[in-house]
Amino acid sequence: MGPLGGSVGDTLAQALALLEEGKDREAEALLLAPQEGPLEAERLALLGFVEARKGNLRAYRALALEAARRAQTPLTLYHLGLALSPREGALALEEALFRFRGDAQGEARLHLALAVALERLGRPQALAHAALARLKDPSPWTTLHHLRLELLFGAKPLLEVLEEAEPFLPHPFPGVRLLAGHTLALAHLLRGSPRRAGNLLQGLLPLLGPQNLASFLVLGALALEPPEARLLLEGAQAFLPREGWPWGFYLLARGLGEGDEASLLAAHGLLREDGALYALLAEARLKALGVDVEAPLAPQLGPNLRPEARAFFLGPAEAPLLRLLGEGPLPSLGPRGTEALALLLAYEEGLPGEALAEALYGKPNLGALKALLHRLREKGLRVSPSPYRLETPPPSDLLAFLRALSRGDLEEALALYRGPLLPWSQAPGVGALRLELEEALRRAVLTQGEVESLFLLAERLGEDLEVWEALLERLSPEDPRLPIARARVARLRREYGV
Repeated sequence: MGPLGGSVGDTLAQALALLEEGKDREAEALLLAPQEGPLEAERLALLGFVEARKGNLRAYRALALEAARRAQTPLTLYHLGLALSPREGALALEEALFRFRGDAQGEARLHLALAVALERLGRPQALAHAALARLKDPSPWTTLHHLRLELLFGAKPLLEVLEEAEPFLPHPFPGVRLLAGHTLALAHLLRGSPRRAGNLLQGLLPLLGPQNLASFLVLGALALEPPEARLLLEGAQAFLPREGWPWGFYLLARGLGEGDEASLLAAHGLLREDGALYALLAEARLKALGVDVEAPLAPQLGPNLRPEARAFFLGPAEAPLLRLLGEGPLPSLGPRGTEALALLLAYEEGLPGEALAEALYGKPNLGALKALLHRLREKGLRVSPSPYRLETPPPSDLLAFLRALSRGDLEEALALYRGPLLPWSQAPGVGALRLELEEALRRAVLTQGEVESLFLLAERLGEDLEVWEALLERLSPEDPRLPIARARVARLRREYGV
């Protein structure tokens, strides 16, 4: 499977093969002939992709929307998911995966597109979708996307990533060579070897075209010698649209190279919703310049990154929040210690011993509680008795979420709430608190009724029919999220028998 989708009619199959080989003009010539039925929709989607290769992302979006309106196939929905904003695209692709369950190749291409959309949002689930795409339909494209996401969110040793990606460098398709080169250059940078990354990028510069200039600008600014980095920026300036994530990458590369505060701030604004991990680079450089950004992304995204990637994007001294919402046990505390920490954070005024023991064990086991609190104190947590409470609560997403919710800052609360509290925990007190937090957030968002908040909450909760119905009622007819919301509401009503 290539990067565009799979089996279609003979003419479109030929066009797909030409696009994979980098022969865009020959492919475009084939795509000028109208087709019938679903093939016409797929032809429009591929024409949109050709426009994206030229740097015309607006045309790609318009053609992808029209293609999906005419016929919803794995190929048209693949391109719709990539042409929309990452948040909208991820929801469209999730819904498409429900529709095409059992179609291995269709699922593979949809998982691949979803991996790309989630990566742009900085979400670690991107790695799982890339792995599924690779399992369902192994190819150079799925393999390299999976390896690249291992560099960001995985645990595979960097040397193993290098060994797996290097054989793709001499591949006959230029797109595969560029994807392999991007993966390898990033791996070298994560290993602290900018010279090796720079040498690799030098060999790739002749292959760069308008469609892939943007994705190499930041690596070039960090790895190439200053004269070459300036030439790359000057060349990109003439081709890139001055909007969206491509221009954000240009501004970030310029800001990294020149230490330009205005460029870094503008890049952060353009990339925070469309290239979130690279917005972290802008944050880190601005922080070094003594400049703070509004609503920093580091507390939410930083903990998801593997240590080498966290040091690369944020700097080695970055201290992330403890993650408790949607996460597993903290390695240093273990399951029961994490549950106790969550309860102590949520009840800042403290809990009597019997209440805390019952919340953890379901019965007033004071002996087990005292042993547990002793272990927490040994880990550096200052827990005072009568009632038990944290004297100096550590920074955590749970505490930040509760404070944002109490002051009515739904934007911040939604950014922090990326899943239920300790979803693995069966402790009675944690289960009750989990439901209480979710319902408090739901009620606040439904009462406010603002479209963007409803959209974010629907995205977070996934299968909450009431929230999706509230969103559907408020979306305008022109909003590209409308068909996504309609499809989700229709499916949930069928599944819930409403």
